[in-house]
Amino acid sequence: MKKSVKKQLLMNKTGDEIQVALVEEGRLAELIIERPESRRSIGDIYLGRVHKVIEGLKAAFVDIGQKSDGFLHFSDVGTTTEDYKALIEDDDDDDDGGEGEGDEEGDAKGSSAVQAEPSGAKTVARSGGRGPSASGKDSRSEQAEKRQSYTQMIAGKLKANDSILVQVIKEPISTKGSRLTSDITIAGRFMVLLPFGGGQVAVSRRVVSRKERARLKKLVRSMLPEGFGAIIRTVAEMQEESLLRQDLEMLLGKWTQIEEKLKDATPPQLIFKEDTIISSVLRDSLNSDVTEIVANSPSIHKETLNYIEWAAPDMVKNVSLYQGKLPLFEGYGIAKDVESIFSRKVWLKSGGYIIIEHTEAMVVVDVNSGRYAAKREQEENSLKTNLEAAREVVRQLRLRDIGGIIVVDFIDMMDNRNSKKVYDTMKGELRNDRAKSNILPLSDFGVMQITRERIRPSLMQRMGDQCPACGGSGVVQARFTTINQIERWLRKYALQQSMKFQQLDLYVSPTVIEPLQNSDMKTEMKWFLQHLLFVRVKEDESLRSDDFRFYSRKNSKDITAEYGDL
Repeated sequence: MKKSVKKQLLMNKTGDEIQVALVEEGRLAELIIERPESRRSIGDIYLGRVHKVIEGLKAAFVDIGQKSDGFLHFSDVGTTTEDYKALIEDDDDDDDGGEGEGDEEGDAKGSSAVQAEPSGAKTVARSGGRGPSASGKDSRSEQAEKRQSYTQMIAGKLKANDSILVQVIKEPISTKGSRLTSDITIAGRFMVLLPFGGGQVAVSRRVVSRKERARLKKLVRSMLPEGFGAIIRTVAEMQEESLLRQDLEMLLGKWTQIEEKLKDATPPQLIFKEDTIISSVLRDSLNSDVTEIVANSPSIHKETLNYIEWAAPDMVKNVSLYQGKLPLFEGYGIAKDVESIFSRKVWLKSGGYIIIEHTEAMVVVDVNSGRYAAKREQEENSLKTNLEAAREVVRQLRLRDIGGIIVVDFIDMMDNRNSKKVYDTMKGELRNDRAKSNILPLSDFGVMQITRERIRPSLMQRMGDQCPACGGSGVVQARFTTINQIERWLRKYALQQSMKFQQLDLYVSPTVIEPLQNSDMKTEMKWFLQHLLFVRVKEDESLRSDDFRFYSRKNSKDITAEYGDL
């Protein structure tokens, strides 16, 4: 039986930035950050305009109003294209999306697991070779011909300047635009609505009871309007009919709003915006393992309560508004974990460490024994360090939201049984990760290859600015993160002073002083009202963007280190 892990959700608002931390057994496991200039776009629905179709790439580039065109692969285009085109053009011509049970569909996390392929080609994506000629060269040849036919069919349907309804399934990364799909889904608490699902109902694989799967499918199918489909999520297990119906009615209401907005829409235009970061995190992370939900903002606390009262009334008692004197993350002991995201080196309890390097093509992790003394046999030492490193690597992948190809260079071991132990440990840890991943056993050189689902830039990329000193070859801490550290320092300093109205000089780099001077309210006045301190901000070109210095104006003494862990 899987051991239950004690979890906490901490919702921290500082200025315009919202940080949501998932803490497992007292340690930071995941961190989601949203700022006004970089709001999440996963799940957003746009009416786009096809810019160009490239048959060689089997894809189309679609203008959705972002800096770069979105990428729409032919495999992400189904009969929904025709259905939405009919809807936009007020045409009565409808395509049949097909029927299917979908018993083996995966866990739904906001993306469609059921494809509605064009008529005559729908077996290409789902058949897996089943049927009269499902073995040998004939089957492979037949499937290859069907794929080619499918590609030509899609290429013939998509034309430049066509209007198409698309949904973002991966955010822009570096110079690449958003990854798009035309198979629209709307995620709810207990199910994912498929507006053109053709009556298909699928259940998450994590619902293992055959009786419960049958109950859920029968129940949801009886509620769905004609032509709609649904994917039932894991949290729907053993839920009452009234809650499922309430969730479905909310999703149908959202779809009605989308239909209304489409009538007068002109591409490129945003048609539907996903839920707020708070609602999204609660929707995807809330389960019985979450024992505490804490917010430091009254508005976030109220939004959280409203959602919990609807989705999980029995968990209202777990929600609280933070009243501590220290900043929220410091109060719960995870502030250093947040700042460690920018560190290349991560120490292990045994004295070993891992080095995390980002390259253009992949992330490379090197495992070292460090100062771990060789009191035991070398093989035993190597195994212990590698097992500890495997657990820490998975934690760092989740914490930093690292996706794509990851290569881990473990310490060499002679015994193949030990290599399998490391592989099994890594595989077991990845089961707790909500992102999909694939893992290969250690090679003869002690190297393990992992691929992890990447739907947005890593946390390090989102929290960091390009380093002006190295021309962008490295990443330094973002200036907004430095400002948050400054405000935490001021709060700690003010709490420890008996005398108010003290005078301080703050020295920061030119990159940090700019947002301080351009804020809506004069920063020095804001800090005086908050802490009753007179702070004068000054520029120091010798300081890095992740550094700052406080001086007492009374005696010109540097007091930075006395009141902060720097």
